[in-house]
Amino acid sequence: MPVFLTLGLLLICLGTPPFPWTSATVQADYEALVAAELGFAQMALDRGIRDAFVENLDEQSVIFIKNRFLPGKSTYQRLPPSSGRLTWRPNYAEISASGTMGFTTGPFEFRPRTMDEDPVSYGQFTSVWHKTAAGDWKALIDFGCTHAKPDQPVAALQMPGQFGVKTNTVLDTTKTGRELRQAETEFIRLAHSQSLRGAYQAVLPASDSVRLLREGNPVYTGTVAREKAASSNQKIDFQLVQVMTASSGDFGFTYGYATIGQIRNGYLRIWRKRQGAWQLAHEVLGVQLM
Repeated sequence: MPVFLTLGLLLICLGTPPFPWTSATVQADYEALVAAELGFAQMALDRGIRDAFVENLDEQSVIFIKNRFLPGKSTYQRLPPSSGRLTWRPNYAEISASGTMGFTTGPFEFRPRTMDEDPVSYGQFTSVWHKTAAGDWKALIDFGCTHAKPDQPVAALQMPGQFGVKTNTVLDTTKTGRELRQAETEFIRLAHSQSLRGAYQAVLPASDSVRLLREGNPVYTGTVAREKAASSNQKIDFQLVQVMTASSGDFGFTYGYATIGQIRNGYLRIWRKRQGAWQLAHEVLGVQLM
């Protein structure tokens, strides 16, 4: 038997990859995340909105209904069946280096009774998912914004050209959550004392990989998102409700309430940790900015 095969078999028996330079990436986890969202959407058509949400929401999930964050799964369990037809699809997704937490976002449409009807509502959803101990993907939060009928079809999801190396390192989420809470708290302080623009300046990534989703508007991405951030002169009061981070410590999300004047709605921010600092990846603002 050739020496390299003998060595490879020995390393496999020892539980060590024979070729460490071909480290596994998060591609399979990314594909499973997207498949979970697609399966969720298909279930809503096959079994109805209520049953699909009950099946796909995590026990600890939250949803935003009647201007409040409520327990997701238990709230849907109490709702009666609905004839409404809610359709959606992901057109963008990201995942943590651990492959255990990520988010999906994309367009949705709502029809009151049948798919033969014209939609009466359009918007963009954002869902944060995590992989449970049983290996299933469940949604932790579902939140979005509505807007007018799009002028043109929304682009389909494109797979990333390159996937990051998967890490099995498990960090203390209490510590990483505390660090993200500090970043969120500083963002809130600046948004209140200066403006949204001032808050964004400290957390925008150096690249154009940021997404801003605001009530009444389609999602802003890339350079357009950066321009929107630079022109956001409004002061906003944020009330933080919850912070969660992935076990790899490079991905997390925060959510709570945003208030402008007398108008209050929800918000969701998704964060990446790069070079030791938390950076904004995706934001959903339920309040409509002028």
